[in-house]
Amino acid sequence: MQEQGKKHPDPDNPRYLKQDPKRTFDYQQCKKCHKTSFDRFSKGAHAEALTKEQKTGTLSKTGHAPTCGDCHSAHYAPPHLSRVETGIRLTNTCGTCHPDQKASYLNNFHGKAAVNLEYETSAFCTDCHGAHHCLSLKKKEITLSACRRCHPDATSGFADIIIHDTTTDLDQKSADKLKGLKIVHILGWLSFVFIVMVIAFFYTHSSLLMLRKIHEKLRRHK
Repeated sequence: MQEQGKKHPDPDNPRYLKQDPKRTFDYQQCKKCHKTSFDRFSKGAHAEALTKEQKTGTLSKTGHAPTCGDCHSAHYAPPHLSRVETGIRLTNTCGTCHPDQKASYLNNFHGKAAVNLEYETSAFCTDCHGAHHCLSLKKKEITLSACRRCHPDATSGFADIIIHDTTTDLDQKSADKLKGLKIVHILGWLSFVFIVMVIAFFYTHSSLLMLRKIHEKLRRHK
């Protein structure tokens, strides 16, 4: 069969090559070599979203639920990357579906130290959420467990720290998270107003001082 002058590999379905392989590929094939990773993925939030999408046919706010092929490339991922190189790549990968979370992460100490300063010991996305479990960290005990991977002496207060201060999907956030976000944004605005007032004060003070000196010089010349 010819289509646009080219022979198709599947003569029974000339539109086969126009389909998105990430949506049609049988990812059970991945399980043959990556059973542990596949099993972890099957219990995570991404797999839950994928199952819901397949049952209802409705996409989430971020689009199609991710599969193995959305996060991994079979042909273009170079081997033997360092932890920092891998971390930077996965930050961009996660950011394709979660741009607000990526932005807030890069604005946080973890992101600045890991991506900008390339500190190997700083936390990347998978250090908190897991590479395949994809934990949402909505429950305080799960959040604290994630914190203790790098901070073994972390107290319960660690779980109250706001890493992603994004205001998107507020309906999916817990009451404690919403309360923390409100405080963070109020403090942010207060800090902004304070900085503006300080800058305005010094500019006004400097301007008045300059006018006074000019006035004194003019008086002397009279």
